[in-house]
Amino acid sequence: MSAVLVVDIGNTTTRVGVWQGGTARELSIVTTRAMADAAGGTEVEAIAERAGLARLRVAISSVVPAAEMAWIRWCQERGVPYMVIHGDTPTPLTNRYSEPRRLGPDRLANAVGAVRRLGAPVIVAGLGTATVIDAVTSQREFLGGAIAIGVESGVSALGEMTAALPRITLKAPVPEIGRTTEDCMRLGAVIGAAAFIEGLASRFRSLVGGSAPVALTGGNGALVAEHLAMEHHVFPHLTLEGIGAIWEHNHGGA
Repeated sequence: MSAVLVVDIGNTTTRVGVWQGGTARELSIVTTRAMADAAGGTEVEAIAERAGLARLRVAISSVVPAAEMAWIRWCQERGVPYMVIHGDTPTPLTNRYSEPRRLGPDRLANAVGAVRRLGAPVIVAGLGTATVIDAVTSQREFLGGAIAIGVESGVSALGEMTAALPRITLKAPVPEIGRTTEDCMRLGAVIGAAAFIEGLASRFRSLVGGSAPVALTGGNGALVAEHLAMEHHVFPHLTLEGIGAIWEHNHGGA
């Protein structure tokens, strides 16, 4: 059965998996900085070996140009067929974004993955370095959405930009009300993100349909999902699934 190495290069982490038979299995999560440094060497070789693909092919979604170029060089040096997904790459969706080329490919991949999972219309929230919420209509039109600071990025910024607030790590459980400065910050970050998603999802539902389901993904997806009052679905590998589906769309399902 044909398979593709799918690579999601984010601002903080790079996730690599195998897309095969319409599903994605994750192989590795490393920092994007480390992956960029290792893309010409043993790290990628080891990942490719674990994938067990007789004929290696690579599909890449990246928001970090330097890391993207490292992967491209790795593929070119080894004669590995590859595809780099951009905001204007053809997908199963109709792209209504005003500036498609400036659209983050991870957002497009998340939308494609969410439609595959839940159908259309759908609202999809990616909780990584940034928190991004996008909307897809019942006609499978990607409209766009909203971008805000990520959960961990927000608390890191408070620790760096204020004199009195500490640097903290996010962890469960999140209290109902903060009685220490650290808990106040955790509550504001996590519950604030949940409220942000609920508010934007409700607004976007008025555009795409009141019954549109909500899909969550990203490193903080599961943590925030515990505090959502609205019905939702968590898909940890949604971006990898979307990358794989976009590869198939552009290669005749091969």
